[in-house]
Amino acid sequence: MDIMNIIIQLIGVLGIIASIISFQCKKHSSILFFRTLNEFIFAIQYFLLGAYTGMTMNCIGCVRNIVFTKQVKTGKKTSVASIIFSILFLAFGLLFWQGPKSILIIIAKVLSTIAYGNKNTNVVRGIMFVTCTSWLIYNYCVFSIAGILCESFTLLSLFVGIIRFNIIPFFCTKRGGIVSNK
Repeated sequence: MDIMNIIIQLIGVLGIIASIISFQCKKHSSILFFRTLNEFIFAIQYFLLGAYTGMTMNCIGCVRNIVFTKQVKTGKKTSVASIIFSILFLAFGLLFWQGPKSILIIIAKVLSTIAYGNKNTNVVRGIMFVTCTSWLIYNYCVFSIAGILCESFTLLSLFVGIIRFNIIPFFCTKRGGIVSNK
């Protein structure tokens, strides 16, 4: 591995940190802030790896996250924006098509659009299990070592977040209901 490839992989380490932090946050806006940072950093890495579908999807994802954060914070519905961003992911995914591996992240981005448009962080964490698995496979295909590690850590972080915010509160409440983290 040459020095440039090492630098490219190290860029992804910053994305890993942002991703791990994101799912330990309680607030929707905090989750999306760190997910946006994660997507921006990995967009740079994918560009340097020549993985242009991933780069494009993450750039659109950054814009989506900012729009959704504002909409959720002001109590506006994200339904129209979800449809628009899903169409953008499909269109740009086809425009920057790099073979069957592109399907993985097109689907992942449409699903994450549904997740991030929902202010219930339990739903966000649940859907992210599917999207992280898709990105894990994509990262393997484009040889993003940091991406593989990131998705592995993100899956672990999601699991920890579910334990902290859902399972433990479930057993600690007298009524036995799941505590919502809106």
